[in-house]
Amino acid sequence: MTRQALAGKRILITRAQHQIPSVAKLIKQAQATPIALPCLELQQCPETITAALNHIQNYSDVLFTSSNGVHAVAQTCVQPLHEIFATQRIAAVGKKTAQALQTHGIAANIIPKTASQEGLIQAYQQSGLPQSLLFFRAADGSDILQTHLKKQGVHVTLVKAYQSICPQDEADDALNLLVAHRIDAVLLASPKTAAHYLQRVNNLELANTPVIVVISQQVADTADKLGLKVQLIAKHASFPSMLDALADYFSSRSH
Repeated sequence: MTRQALAGKRILITRAQHQIPSVAKLIKQAQATPIALPCLELQQCPETITAALNHIQNYSDVLFTSSNGVHAVAQTCVQPLHEIFATQRIAAVGKKTAQALQTHGIAANIIPKTASQEGLIQAYQQSGLPQSLLFFRAADGSDILQTHLKKQGVHVTLVKAYQSICPQDEADDALNLLVAHRIDAVLLASPKTAAHYLQRVNNLELANTPVIVVISQQVADTADKLGLKVQLIAKHASFPSMLDALADYFSSRSH
């Protein structure tokens, strides 16, 4: 799909700092200008990770539900991950998580067709339930899989590998552009990002000035509760789909 209608637009990216370049590249390819306003900062939990890994021999399976979790564990450990998890069956919630594992020499044994905890439930039913599971995830992640597996008699140890907090750095450049009504759109890709976006802007009316694009209905629901006026929801949960929706919007307004 052409994104010509985005040419010259200023688009606010609200991902974590290390995730911004990949989205900025897509925006530049559409001849638009990416503006960074990081609204997530990942804070690792090394003590929790280390304590869990001290008992890795007690687990048949290991699960990662995000690439951030993989990086948090890798950065905590001195020993390479492929050595630590040499005898465990490894599950990754989706392709990005599996790719993160591959960079550390690990080929995931289980990757569900649907990148969600519900998808993992189906994948475990097909591949066989773990005897015991070490589950690395965000501090505020979902408990759906853990609850399901425990009902099936599986011993699950949940490890909160990292948490997402709101950055405290200065963001004058992006905020000044917002005040001047020179930001055309903002991309929100998670409920927490939506909350932190409003927290960083600290003014609901100002936060609602750009066209607000969200990655899913779940994010839209959270944004609505916060008072944010979502105008576009991506057809697919991806940044290219968000930009496609935005291009359609601006194209329709130009006719």
